[in-house]
Formats: sequence, C-alpha cells, structure tokens
Amino acid sequence: MNIETPQVTGSIIGLKKEFEDRYIALHKHTFPAVLDRIQRSNISDYSIFLHNGILFSHMVYSGNDFDADMALMGSDKSTQEWWKITDPMQLPFDSRAGNEWWTKTTLWFTAGFDQQASGRCIREAYTLPLPYGLPETAPDFHFGDIAFWGTTYDLKCLRIFKGVNDIFIYLETTKPTEHSFLLDIISRVLESETVPVQMTEVFHTESRNTEKSAQKAFVTGCFDLLHSGHVAFLQEAATYGDLYVSIGSDNNVHQLKGRFPVNNQDERKYMISSLACVKDCMVNTGWGLIDYVNELNEVQPDIFLVNEDGHTPAKQLLCEKMGIKYHILKRIPHANLPVRSTTALRTECTIPFRIDLAGGWLDQPFVSMHFPGPVITISIEPTIDFNDRSGMASSTRRKAISLWRNEIPHGDYEHLARILFSFENPPGTKEISGSQDSLGIVLPGLNKLNYKGGYWPDEINPVFDEQVLSWIEKHLCLISLGPREQSYSPLINTRIDKDGAKALADAANDCWNAIIDQDVRAFGNAFRRSFEAQIAMFPNMVDEEIMNSINQYKDKAWGWKLSGAGGGGYIILITDVPVEGSTQVKIRRKNTL
Repeated sequence: MNIETPQVTGSIIGLKKEFEDRYIALHKHTFPAVLDRIQRSNISDYSIFLHNGILFSHMVYSGNDFDADMALMGSDKSTQEWWKITDPMQLPFDSRAGNEWWTKTTLWFTAGFDQQASGRCIREAYTLPLPYGLPETAPDFHFGDIAFWGTTYDLKCLRIFKGVNDIFIYLETTKPTEHSFLLDIISRVLESETVPVQMTEVFHTESRNTEKSAQKAFVTGCFDLLHSGHVAFLQEAATYGDLYVSIGSDNNVHQLKGRFPVNNQDERKYMISSLACVKDCMVNTGWGLIDYVNELNEVQPDIFLVNEDGHTPAKQLLCEKMGIKYHILKRIPHANLPVRSTTALRTECTIPFRIDLAGGWLDQPFVSMHFPGPVITISIEPTIDFNDRSGMASSTRRKAISLWRNEIPHGDYEHLARILFSFENPPGTKEISGSQDSLGIVLPGLNKLNYKGGYWPDEINPVFDEQVLSWIEKHLCLISLGPREQSYSPLINTRIDKDGAKALADAANDCWNAIIDQDVRAFGNAFRRSFEAQIAMFPNMVDEEIMNSINQYKDKAWGWKLSGAGGGGYIILITDVPVEGSTQVKIRRKNTL
C-alpha cells in the first residue's frame, strides 16, 4: 500500500570533470537490474541533472517505509556493483550528513497543477547561485497567482530546492514550452541578479533504453587470476547490453604466451559466470590471436568492447566486416583500489621492458659485420600488462626476474647488463640473444649502443635529460597486435648484405640526431626508414595482415615500426596527435639511491 502523499527529495554531489562523458554514457546504459531495484524500492520518479561539475537528483518516493526500501536497495548486489563504478567518479560535499553520500537539499517551494495531471511529461532543471538573504521557506503567496503559471506554461509541477550555495529549480511540463520569461520571473521573485541556467538531464527512471535491453555486448580475453581490474571492465561492459564473455582456451593461451594459465579454463569460466553482470561465459574454440570467431558467430553481438591495452587493429577490422560496433573502454579502478593486472598479481615486479627505437638487428654480429651502426633503446616501466612475445625483450626480462626476482639491483649498469646477458646465453647456446635486450632492460633512460661486428657494443651513449625523455613519451605510443605465435621465426628468407646494414645504420643515426634535436617529423621519418631497412633484410618480420594493420595508422603518425623483431607484439607510432586505442609508455629514469 502506498502512502497518499509521495515524499519528494533533492540531493547534490560533485562530478569529476574527467569522468563527465563516461558518467553520462553509463547512465544511458544503466544495469537493468538496477532499474528494477529502483522500481521495487517504490521510487516512482528519479532524475539526475548535471551542470558545471554538480549533479542534482530529484526523487519521488511513493512507498510507506522509506528506510526499509533504501536498506533493500543498499543490500542489492547489482546496485552495489553499479555504485562501485559510479562512486569513484563523484566528489561528495563536506556539507553532507555523516551517513550521506549525496548531500540533501531543502525543498524550499513546491506547487502541483492538477489540471495538467495527465499527458506527456517533460522534465527540466535549472540552477543559479543562492541569493543573499533568501528566507528558509517561501512566504505564502510568494509567487503570486501560481495557478495562472501552471496554465500559461503547461506545468505539471514546479519545485525549488535550496542548497548550501545554489538554488535548483525543477519543473515538469506537458509540452516543449519556452520558459525564459517564467525563469526571469522566478529570478526576480528570488531577488537574484543571475538568470537560471539549464542543467543537462543525465538519467531518468522512465528513460529505459529498450534497444539497449535487447542488445548483446561481447568481450574476450584470458581473465586469469581474476582481479578488480577485470571486474571493473566487465561491469562497465555490461552497461552496453546483455554481456557475453568468451575466454581463451588453456592450449591456445599456452601457444600464444608460452605458459598455461594459473587457473584452467573451467575454473576461469566458473568465476566469470558467477559475476552478476555476466549473462553467459564460454570458452573459445578457435586458434591463434583471433580465437573467438566461432563464438562471435554464435552470439551475434551488437557491440564488441575492449580495454585500451586490449585494442588491436585486427579486432576492429573483424568487427567492421561483421557489422559489429567496436568500442574501447579506459582502464579506471574502483575507488580506493589499485590498478591491477594479472602480471602484477603474479609478482609485484618493477623490472622494466625494452623498446628498440631504431637499428634493431645491428646488435647481431651477422648483421653489423657488414656495416657498423647503433641500436637506439629506451627502458620502459611495466605500467601495464605488456604482451609476452611482443618484441619488447620479455624473454630476457623473465631471465632477469629469475636472476634478481622483483627489481634490478643497484650497481654499475653495464656490469649488471653483462651478468644478465651471460645468464641468458650460457656456453653452448645456439641462437645468441642480442645484447641490446639485456642492455635495454638494465640501462635506464635513452641509450645509443654502437656495434662494430661484436656481441657487445664498443661504445654506449646514455641520455638521462628529463626534457628529452618526456618528449619521447609525449610522441610515442603503442597499438597492440597481440603476442607473436610460438612458431614464429624472423630468420627465414633473410637478405643480409652491406647495403641493407648501411641503410639500417644510417636510419638509426638519423633517428638519434632527431631525438636529440626534438624534431618529431625527422624522428618519425628516420623511425620508419629503420623499420623499412629491417624488413628489407628480414622480410618474415611482417605479413599482409600486419601491414594492413599498420596502414590504418599511417595518416595519424610521422613514423611507425613493429616492436622488436616483428611477427606480432605492438605497432609503435611516432605522432603528435592522440591516437584512439593506443597506450603511452613511461621511460625508466636513472636510479637516485
């Protein structure tokens, strides 16, 4: 049984500027279970509006036990998951009561208009600074003949809420009516010199996206060692429709990453299926990087969602061919929780990765014996779960972890790099790993490694200048291609000669000079020429699919190459504009202790 007079409340909270677009998008795709819980908690009308970083909510409660209904909402699992997504985006005000998240406002004036009780309802909200000396409650007949207003402006209701610093005007009309004169009158009655500003409607309980409820959302991944980052991603993905999760099989993960998952596919499927936001979970039946084609055909999703570091051109192209929307989500952890990755859960390891900017292969004597030249490297902090077998010296990094566990010890950098190089290449090793891998990991900053036909460089030129390192970080980004397959080898059909080695050396020297001069166009040009010289000698580094992926970004960058010896990993771009779906890197600085 409902009470005769509904309870009307208004509340406010801040919204972090960087989350505005995402907050609005989320509320266009609210969890269906959250909407159902709102209705079952006897909230008959709930709206949220936004202006200038402030959210204003208008709520009508039609039940007979408000505290009990709110307790049921607070204990609802889907609602709790929703709040975990939205709470980190909000900024509560200091003026709120001790047990409040949103700050309650005072319903200062309210008027209903029975003659307009039926018909279409249009909701609008306006705000203006709190006028000086405004009384605590509106005096009788403060607004004159209010019934005349209702008829003139097709009003269903007019409510004014008083906050600590602002006034919030909420009105409902039956027609899209011009309200500027009405608002001017309200402003004058309130003795305010400010004209009310319209707020943007973010959410309403009746604004159920029926198209969304029928939509299917699809994500794929390994999801080993399930952590808060996985859950945050899946919860947000579920706001776009019924969520179907497709996980990699144990055998395919092994052939891609060189190791089996810690949790087998049955256990991973069980854990994913247990999440309230997941409609269904399945194990991929395909092979290779795109192992989920069969599952895509089975589910026929409307939208395919990836994280920033899970985006690849191949995924995007596949979705375009199949007519599936493709959307990239940003990695944002829950409130007060650290950014998590599976790598971080395996070990809190600070040992860096390596990117060779130019000249890669000259660290091998069978190349630099034809013509000497440099390899340009940067040491990269493990800020994300970088792909294994990506050409970023991940195999050498695993040797470093075996040798030193979680961090590179203090000491002479070159000496430590020699220890790592010897550890990775013991006597009897048939294919010697290039020393740029161990040097690129151990040496901080930017380094020019000059090779003259030996396994170790004759000279090392380091750069620790903060301006130069920050400049590189600003202009370099990664696009994931996924890891190289186990069977990949670049040492097939090679064409190594003096001309090829010289072209590679010349491009690397030009790349170095462009970086020192901080000339992004010259940097990109030399960067691209170095890559072209590499694939001229090692054509197996690329294939048609990889080149098609690179072609998607040529109009966005001054230069491009693959990480390491190619065959997968990452496209590295030199650009001066943001590239959607790309990952920025953090260069490791010199130790200060």
